[in-house]
Amino acid sequence: MKRYLVIPAILVLAGLFSFVPATTWQKYTSTEGRYSISFPGKPEESSDTDKSEDGTPFKIHFATYAPSDSEVFMTGWIDMTNFYPKDGSLKQMLENSRDGATKSMQASKVETTAINLGDKPYIEFTFVSEQFTGKDRIYLINKFQYSIITIFSLSTGIPPVADQFIASFKLI
Repeated sequence: MKRYLVIPAILVLAGLFSFVPATTWQKYTSTEGRYSISFPGKPEESSDTDKSEDGTPFKIHFATYAPSDSEVFMTGWIDMTNFYPKDGSLKQMLENSRDGATKSMQASKVETTAINLGDKPYIEFTFVSEQFTGKDRIYLINKFQYSIITIFSLSTGIPPVADQFIASFKLI
């Protein structure tokens, strides 16, 4: 009888010790962007150019990890030194950044979940479009704009890993 109990116990212990987390978090550092963040996999870097409202060209830097068609983890940053608005409140600038981001994603539902106007000002919000949902936090710090965004399929919804990713952002 004891022999029959030993085999299940060994299988349970083997299962516990052989468990490997599905996600291997990797610290990503952007020296030029002055930040670090932990991605749930190895991100790819890219950049794009755009123009501010007054026509000043600027570069947008991205680090993106997309393990599947139904989930994306991304950071983006812009050095706004050459076109940082002289007028307008910090809150309004954060709200404008949120509105621009959600408009570009054609989000139909946007909910602001937090606004912090303290030492590291940010706005955090969730969004829903026809094809996906997600969560974004946009910081405005020392004339740099940082966006930490997660996107998931509508069927998945926003899992807790989105908050883990966003919370891992650190200035360096």
